[in-house]
Amino acid sequence: MNGDLVVEYDEEFDRHVVEFDADDDRSTSEVVVYAVSEVSGEEPTTLRPLGRVIDPDALDTIFDRCTDDDRGDAHISFEYEGYEVTVFSHGRLTITESRT
Repeated sequence: MNGDLVVEYDEEFDRHVVEFDADDDRSTSEVVVYAVSEVSGEEPTTLRPLGRVIDPDALDTIFDRCTDDDRGDAHISFEYEGYEVTVFSHGRLTITESRT
């Protein structure tokens, strides 16, 4: 379903974690969609378009293709398909079930 995307479960914090880097062929927005797809058990094409929640181009511009020297402490969180998704500039994405 996710095409080689590794989604690990962090039991201590009850969240799913994905590590990604500038060498990944996927954009950050693609990583978000495929990771949520994996966690939810749904095909990526059945999920609501990410653009209805956040601007995928802006997300990609902020978080894609940063070298290790360029990465700061930036992060962004948003709700998508019943999950709170947080993207960190150091190349980590976390997915937690929304509590609302």
